Amino acid sequence: MAGLTQRQVSDFQRDGFVLPLDILAEEEAAELRDTVAGHLAVSRRRGGATAALAYGPKVHLLSSWADRLVRHPTLLGVAESLVGPDILVWGTQIFVKEPGGDTDLAWHQDALTYDLDSQGRLAAFRVWLALTPTSVENGTMRFAAGTHREGILAHRRGAGLQGMMRGDEATFDESRFVRRDVTLRPGQCSLHNMLVVHGSGVNRTDETRIAFAVDYLATSVSPRRRPDSALLVKGADTHGNFVLEESPDGDLGEDGLARCTEAVEMRMRRLQAAEAERRKTGTLTDA
Repeated sequence: MAGLTQRQVSDFQRDGFVLPLDILAEEEAAELRDTVAGHLAVSRRRGGATAALAYGPKVHLLSSWADRLVRHPTLLGVAESLVGPDILVWGTQIFVKEPGGDTDLAWHQDALTYDLDSQGRLAAFRVWLALTPTSVENGTMRFAAGTHREGILAHRRGAGLQGMMRGDEATFDESRFVRRDVTLRPGQCSLHNMLVVHGSGVNRTDETRIAFAVDYLATSVSPRRRPDSALLVKGADTHGNFVLEESPDGDLGEDGLARCTEAVEMRMRRLQAAEAERRKTGTLTDA
């Protein structure tokens, strides 16, 4: 199972990201795009918890196609290059940016809200897999190279610049860092460290932009507040830091929905406590 080259690992360690990587053929990406569209359409029709959880943060617990994707041999080879042979999936999300939108995503760090402890190692990262072409024009992601070495930055929460930005916005001197736009063809992906500052733009095209994200962790990573859950996809878990999840039997079944609901509620209780602490310490403030 092929993984990253030493050059790609070095680039990831230096910049906090690496791209592009070929994961799926374009025909496979088109099939997956259609599967995602069907998943979202069925979820909307059903409503309730199914609709609420359809985009994430744990699509792999809802549908077998997502469970198979996170175990794709190429993705597991990439993950092993960065976190070692014992691998967990902590989250999976569908990102859809509709055409003609008027919002972008502020510069931020995933690590601020994920509240994971990797003992100082680069043992947690995100795969961002393009299912449609990504470009500056359709609001692709952008990275600020090297910002992962700055630690967790202060963030502010609010509407931000001209009311256009949403989410938590990192406070940093953008001029000190090289910006890289994530331009990918369908089936290619980027990888990024959960500490690297990144954001995304506005979709100014007439086409929908779709991507699928997977959060891979070494089994040595631990949630700072327990409990939390993750899916073991390779190797063995000798640390026991996470409650181990079960793969779904099918797509959008009742058992999978129940397990997904329980796992997401577990995560949200933990992250809400973490946010309260960040506000108390001033790491997160209102704009």
